[in-house]
Amino acid sequence: DWSASPLGAPAGWPQPLRTVVDLMLQSRFPMFVAWGAELGFLYNDAYAEILGAKHPSALGSRFRDIWSEIWSDISPLIDAAMAGHAIYREDLPLVMNRSGFDEQTWFTFSYSPVRDEAGAIAGMYCAVKETTSEVLNERARLEENERLTSLFAQAPSVMAVVREPGHVFELANTAYQTLVGPRELLGRPYREALPELERQGFVELLDQVCATGEPYRA
Repeated sequence: DWSASPLGAPAGWPQPLRTVVDLMLQSRFPMFVAWGAELGFLYNDAYAEILGAKHPSALGSRFRDIWSEIWSDISPLIDAAMAGHAIYREDLPLVMNRSGFDEQTWFTFSYSPVRDEAGAIAGMYCAVKETTSEVLNERARLEENERLTSLFAQAPSVMAVVREPGHVFELANTAYQTLVGPRELLGRPYREALPELERQGFVELLDQVCATGEPYRA
């Protein structure tokens, strides 16, 4: 029932809006368009998944009513798009309520102005990707790396990690640093950080391990 929508019946929609809607509905990427002074909201099937329980009542509703809980976060971006400035945000944090409870989410998206037949800005268009799982996975990975790095640093054995090419020090624990003395290691090649060892065969052993993939023990 379009009678309650600020967009009115589809038969009366202007051609630019029809064009954007046609483009949007044929895409499998999440997209929406907000049109008119009240920003009537239209979206495709992929975006319906982002809406959660807000779908299907969101169809044809006012943008502000649909996303009232994040309006203070996104309204400045909407204002910019409606003023003619395309907007892009990557991994923007937003607390949404789309399943009956607040949840922390992250999104990468763009807002672009859409013009009517006279060339005036009449709405805005969005392509969006939810990146919540990617952000959470990256945070978990960093936390695990920090935990492992902390364990590595506290290990009683003398330990270091070098990366290739060039045998560049990436990690050195406290015991290793004590062994070699007060010198800068991290980010420096083995030859540069420990020049006195070059003629003692240690660089050649590192070369051998990297070339063969076989460990060396002595």
